[in-house]
Amino acid sequence: MARRKKRGGSRKFTIPIAPIAGMVASPALRSAITDAIAGNYDGALANLGMIVGYYNGQFDAGKLAQNVGPMILGLLVHKFVGGAPLNLNRMLANAGVPIVRL
Repeated sequence: MARRKKRGGSRKFTIPIAPIAGMVASPALRSAITDAIAGNYDGALANLGMIVGYYNGQFDAGKLAQNVGPMILGLLVHKFVGGAPLNLNRMLANAGVPIVRL
């Protein structure tokens, strides 16, 4: 019977910084969080609607680009800088940085 291969390394908990930074840079998400903390749930829901471009009962492409653009940029940085072309995540792991990844 064939032996099973062991996995190379153990998986560890990491936090992807670039996508989180893209989400935090979205102005509608920040204002939705502050409204929800203050107890203004209607305002929080209106701000969450702005993330997908719904503003004052109509679709607004400017609001969509303003709120989704940083998120997409964060995902692209996560994909290309942390991944195959530059492999900064592997460099961080080899340097012994414990939780942070791009």
